[in-house]
Amino acid sequence: MHFGAGSIGRGFIGDLLHESGYEITFVDVDPAIITQINQDKAYDLYLIEQNYAKKTIERVRAVSSLTQEQETVAALADADIITTSVWADNLPRIAPVLLKGLRARRDAGKAKVNILACENAMFNSDILRESILELEGSLSAAELAEVAAFPNTAVDRLVLEDEREGKAVINIGQDYELVIEQNKLAQPGSIPIRNAVYTGHLQKYLERKLYIINCGHAWAGYIGHIYGYEMMQDVFHHDALVQEVRETMLESARLLVRKYGFSMRELTEYVDFAISRFQTPGIADTINRVCRSPIRKLHTDDRLVGPCLQCEEYGLENDQLLKGIAAAFQFRNAEDSQCEQLRLFIAEHGIGTAITNFTGIPAETRLYGAILQHYEELSRIKQQHEKG
Repeated sequence: MHFGAGSIGRGFIGDLLHESGYEITFVDVDPAIITQINQDKAYDLYLIEQNYAKKTIERVRAVSSLTQEQETVAALADADIITTSVWADNLPRIAPVLLKGLRARRDAGKAKVNILACENAMFNSDILRESILELEGSLSAAELAEVAAFPNTAVDRLVLEDEREGKAVINIGQDYELVIEQNKLAQPGSIPIRNAVYTGHLQKYLERKLYIINCGHAWAGYIGHIYGYEMMQDVFHHDALVQEVRETMLESARLLVRKYGFSMRELTEYVDFAISRFQTPGIADTINRVCRSPIRKLHTDDRLVGPCLQCEEYGLENDQLLKGIAAAFQFRNAEDSQCEQLRLFIAEHGIGTAITNFTGIPAETRLYGAILQHYEELSRIKQQHEKG
């Protein structure tokens, strides 16, 4: 059972579940993709590095969480594994139907099930678990632990939505990494998903992915917006900006070397891999997609502020990270609710108050002053590009 039939859902987690031998029920809210999956009982992936060779994922169906709650609950009660890729911000929205499904499992005497939130967020499954526990009339923590396990994950794969012959498809990168917190599995020695990495030290993998790849990608998007770009590929054709993206990622890499004992050579190769992925020929990705939900991405533990604060603690360079934080405050997209919330807050309270409010960085610190200075400098650059 997988919540979210978007690019990560079909192009990554669905692919791995299929390779692990599962029949897959997708839960989604998009009538078009639900109809397509149910008509074809399959969907197609195209491998970018293999000249877009087609791979068909079969034995799939889809239900709507909006109009087919009874079918969704029944499927949850019968599932061997439950996974999600709905964006971290949406985890609380799926919690109510998940709770109903877990109650149905308990009533039916079903075995304890693994629930893996495959989202780009630190301790993603813990977020989902807490969202369920916070519901009115929910199970107690002990009762929930009897019916479900919530191993956290780290996810990484290039997945891009596309359309071929009138069908929604996903273009996928050959390389991927799904890291699963082994000690929190319902059966800690089991391997519920093939070709995943199972570890007792998830934190270092989470931070490597979030603080290097997600950090660099977000930095490129927010700075690209300053320069008036709409497509990520325009940023990665700009040699000077690519070098700054690399420097940003290396700031995080030096932190992870200090914290976890990664070798600098290993993480430099990881940075090179990330840059190469961002420059993959033929792909198209929008800055609006990469930069969405800026409030979440400015959180203390997230991709920009998290490594920046920790670099400061270790006495490591973090100026590029500070620049990216300043750029995030300048991102504008009227269709993004968090972006609008951020814009209105700045308009009412000023950027100084916004920095402290959304990042938790106190006004008397060096970091605060540096972000403010970068914000003013980037404002001038942005105005110049808006004037043409």
